[in-house]
Amino acid sequence: MFFKNKEGQNLHNLFFINFNMVVKIKYRRKSGVILVPMKLFGIIYMTPRRIQLSIIDLKKLTKIEDVFSNNFSNKNFQYDQNVEEIASAINGYLQIAKDYGVKNVKLWGNQQQLNTISARYLGEQIYIRTGLHIEWLSTSQLTYYKATAVTVHLDNFEKLSLMSTYLLSLGIERASLSHFNEQKFISTWNIDLGSSHVGEISKALKLSTNDPVEVIEDYIGSKLEHLHHVFPYNKEGSNLVLQDAYALAQKFIPANRSSYTMNIDEFEGIYATVIKSSDQYLMDFFDVGENDIGRIIPYFILINKIIKMINAQKIIITNIAVSDGLAIERAAKIGLMHLDLDGMILTSAENLASRYLTSHTHRQTVSKLALHLFDQLKRIHHLGKRERLLLNVACIVDDIGNYINQQQHYRHSAYILEATRLIGLSNDENQIIAEVSRYHSNESPETDQPHFQKLEPTIQMNVAKLSAILRLADALDDSREQKIKRISVSLRGSTMFIYAYSNQNIALEAWSFENKSALFKEVFGIHPILKQRRRQK
Repeated sequence: MFFKNKEGQNLHNLFFINFNMVVKIKYRRKSGVILVPMKLFGIIYMTPRRIQLSIIDLKKLTKIEDVFSNNFSNKNFQYDQNVEEIASAINGYLQIAKDYGVKNVKLWGNQQQLNTISARYLGEQIYIRTGLHIEWLSTSQLTYYKATAVTVHLDNFEKLSLMSTYLLSLGIERASLSHFNEQKFISTWNIDLGSSHVGEISKALKLSTNDPVEVIEDYIGSKLEHLHHVFPYNKEGSNLVLQDAYALAQKFIPANRSSYTMNIDEFEGIYATVIKSSDQYLMDFFDVGENDIGRIIPYFILINKIIKMINAQKIIITNIAVSDGLAIERAAKIGLMHLDLDGMILTSAENLASRYLTSHTHRQTVSKLALHLFDQLKRIHHLGKRERLLLNVACIVDDIGNYINQQQHYRHSAYILEATRLIGLSNDENQIIAEVSRYHSNESPETDQPHFQKLEPTIQMNVAKLSAILRLADALDDSREQKIKRISVSLRGSTMFIYAYSNQNIALEAWSFENKSALFKEVFGIHPILKQRRRQK
């Protein structure tokens, strides 16, 4: 197996120039200057096409090295047909990381084409051959990591996003379009066009029609139909950041840079040439192989339609990718960066709740009360920051089923959430949100329920704990009138007193609290009791 670095140079197996290399930085203290190792982190990211190793200095968020495998010999984007090549590449990367002195290496994989069972089987096969456990990334996670990476690493992104800026990421199974404005994440939309099938469609049309470009335009137009109502013609211009467009990135981004800015006139000139050129010309112009050429024209058509839809005035092509987002998350997790990485997830949840017309004030109130309960009960629930985030998300989206029918709305909420993946959450986390929403009202988790049985035992316990907490918070605003603004919690043995501060009649809340507290007692073995306290005027 041969590897290439980001400059395209071949790296033969052991990366000999870095044998026994110890990377160090200076660190000052009162007694003088000492040398300590860098915070190096190895990220191996696998797609059905190839595998990438990034060695990153987490303190500076800079890449020490980027290494890419050759494209796998099987061109059908099927992991299971390339297992031996995958294992060979990973083992080679582990040796490279060892030569750099990197002790912490983790493996991630793109799961867009795999169901849960197939992903488990493949993960086990990889572990047997390499000793590394893989963490699979869902479509929503990939979108999140790509967007996070762009917001942190793209030059002048803060300035760009003062006005409407869109990020178009071209994925294996689907593309995603994310919107930023006034330096805030606004929303994300998925587009059912991925590199795994768009090339095949292009090849098939060339054999079956005299004007494949026109047919491809119609086909891509149909995939964008659901976005037309979102983007009425905007007289104000916007920016378009283009990600994972490998051919364009390879052609235009200079060495040692992460982006290239192109004006609309330049793009239109290239576009006019591309759609009427032969495959051989495109292969030479973009320096791509025969197996990649079928995606060039469809993606140019997609980009051109998006440009017109959002009235883009400037295009920024970037090679910032998933691995950059993974490094950012790692740096934040170990305290080397202080970023609000949850904002995009919560905004996505708020967008979903607004789409289904839930009460903004109710979900704000329930979130505030539920998070207060969570924080006060740490010593009994033993959950962490991530579960706190999931509780917050569930508070926002648990009532969306009312849009379909108020009767058994919690079941409708679960159904919608199972079909709608929130950005930044894994498949398991999205399932937790759906199940907590199912159990936030009348229905309780039971071992004989099929949808509860299929969950892993640890997930079942998290669902039960979060549902029990959410039920209490939801009961405290049962009237939807925000009568209770503040609560305090007191644990006394197997009894928990919740003091609700309100000068209004909270008889409905007290009745609802009594009905909904049974699950909390069943899960934690603690009896919740609600007491009202008058607020001083």
